Parts: sequence; C-alpha cells; structure tokens
Amino acid sequence: MGRISDMTEFIDNLTIRGFRGFRDLTIPEFGKVNLITGKNNTGKSSVLEAIRILVAGDAAETLHTILRYREEIPAGTNYRDLEEREDFNLIRSLFLGFPDILDLDESPTFSIQAHGRLPAESSKLIISTSWTSRRRAVSERRPELDHGEDIPSAETDAMDGIPALSIQAGEKVRNVPLPILARPASWSRRVSPFSASPSDLARFIHLDTSNAGNTGQLGVLWDEIELTDIQEEVLKALQLVSPDIQAVSMIGGDSRSSGRTAIVRSKRFASRVPLRSYGDGINRVFGIILSLCNARNGILLIDEIENGLHYSVQPLVWKTIFQLAQKLDVQVFATTHSRDCVLAFQQAAAESPVEGRLIRLTRKDDWVLPTVFSEDKLQFIADNDIEVR
Repeated sequence: MGRISDMTEFIDNLTIRGFRGFRDLTIPEFGKVNLITGKNNTGKSSVLEAIRILVAGDAAETLHTILRYREEIPAGTNYRDLEEREDFNLIRSLFLGFPDILDLDESPTFSIQAHGRLPAESSKLIISTSWTSRRRAVSERRPELDHGEDIPSAETDAMDGIPALSIQAGEKVRNVPLPILARPASWSRRVSPFSASPSDLARFIHLDTSNAGNTGQLGVLWDEIELTDIQEEVLKALQLVSPDIQAVSMIGGDSRSSGRTAIVRSKRFASRVPLRSYGDGINRVFGIILSLCNARNGILLIDEIENGLHYSVQPLVWKTIFQLAQKLDVQVFATTHSRDCVLAFQQAAAESPVEGRLIRLTRKDDWVLPTVFSEDKLQFIADNDIEVR
C-alpha cells in the first residue's frame, strides 16, 4: 500500500519539559493516526493533556478542566481564600516531581512545543507560577479579559499580590489569578469532555471515553453534522458493527440536554429503537465517530480508546478511523493498555495509505523515553508476537 507522508501534519513532533512526570520528553515523529502505549504511570494520558493544553485555544480554561477532572482541585475548595503563597501547592501536580513550591528559590516552569501546521500561538506554551495584583484580580470578573501584571516575588508583600499562573502563548503573556483558575464558574463556556477550540485555530476535540455515552454531549456533536455530507459517515461506521442499522438520529431535548436519545431504524425491528439497545460497545463507536467527524481539519484526542470495545470490533473501528482521518484531514492521538488494540491498530495501519505511528513510553528512573514504531516495525512486532505495551 502506498504511503501518504509528504503532507505536514498539525503536529509533526512534540517536546514537553517540566510538565507532570516529564523532565524532557521529545517525541520526534507523529503520523496521521497515532497510538500511544506503555505501562501504568509512564505518562500516556499526560501526553494527551499536554497536546490539549497547547492546541485548545485557551490554556487557562483547559488547565481548569484538567485539574477539576483529576480532582487535583478538591471539591469544596474555597477559591476566594487562594491568596497566600502556600496556595501555590494546589497546582503543584502540574510541575515536574510535584514540588513543594514554597521551598523553591525560582518559579517552577513547564513548556510544551510542537512543530507542524499549528498557528504560532498554538505552537509553544511556557507556564510558570507568578503573582498578580489584588486590585486587578478582584476587578476582572471575566478570566478571558484578565491580563494581570507580573509582580516580582520579592515585592509580593509590599504590593499585596496574590498567586497566579503566567501563561505565555507565542508572544502573548497572560496572568491568571489562582482564585479565578480554581473557581467552578470561572468560564463562560460549559466545560465538557467534548471541547472545540475557536475557529481561527486548528479545530480540536477531546473525547473522554469514560463519559462517551453522555447523551447531552453526543447531542452537541450530532447537531454539528446532522444533514451534512458527513452524517453518512457515522451511519457507515455503525453498519460495520451492526449491518442491520439503516438510519440513525437523536431525539428529545435541546442540543445540550442530557435527556436526548440516539435512535436507529433497523431491519431487525418493526419500529425505531434506542441505540443503547445494541449495547455499550456500539455507543462507544458512535461517540468516537461523531468526535472524529466534528474534528474535521483538526485534531482528535482519545484516552484509553479500547474502553467498552470488544476485541473483535476493534479492527473495524481502527479501519474507520484511518479512513476518516484521511478523508476529513484529522490527526488522531489515542492511548491504550490493550494488546488487542495494538494489533488491531497495526492491521488497520498496514491496509491504509496514511501513516500510522505507535509510540511506546518507558520510564527509566526520572526519565520517560519514547520509542516510535513505523508501520514496517509494527508488522515485524505483530509477526513475531513481540510485547510493546
């Protein structure tokens, strides 16, 4: 099968320094469709988080979402009281080694950088602890309008500053006060596992497979592609799993209502039936394909893609992902623990004209080391039953 490899991807390579468990990680090569594997605690999900922070269009909002999702900002935190130096430790998990920030002489910093088709403001981020003036933090109620001034640590007491994160994206620098970062209702858009960046950046979707059956979130994605040429691709994907399905739609509620139901018309039944009648697996497929179609001309992130998918279905799912990634110009990044998933990925990659890459992360002491497997190496691994998880 001929390779389509001469087109630059949105992300050709990625360097992460000082973020979570990564001292200095460079993944030198990505393809159109990428599967990241490795043992527990090697940083698979953290790679997706780094990409998400870089490309989502609002790093502060994305950090807020991630910290809340991981419960690193505990439920019940009184954000109004986050005004002292020791409150920096609330965000220590973002930095290498979970440092006690109070004991550091310099502000901890992490950076994320990529090369490819991303715009300049989405190609490099530098994030560190900083200070902002109390007056500005109190007066700016909308975080997207906050551009607090840096206050040197030595002047903090005199200036009556409060903790903040300094976020440098391209040439733009923004300070986000910790009380705003931690406040549950800080952001104008409702945070969900399905997030899309502003239209001037690369379109971006993050799929949380643990919540992929949320009908409100599926409804938002469905409404984006209903009555378009892409809608047919969703039906084709469902038919790969259940050929009897003739049509699919969503009914009930408004676009964000949790009361919406995916329904199908089938050769097996006289009337329409809920898609859930077919089991959780096909609902996972529905969420994955809807996300992929909504990420047209952009990036899709899927953590633990094998969740809820029987091993027998995974080759068909990966085949569809490769086909749609090529047709819709979507770069896909997924993670897995599953050997069956790796083998299904290898099979689909071998049959597709677009480039697939398997990236294995290995932890050695304080370092995370990446190994990139091209499709030729993947074939050798499959033929010789070599363990790569």
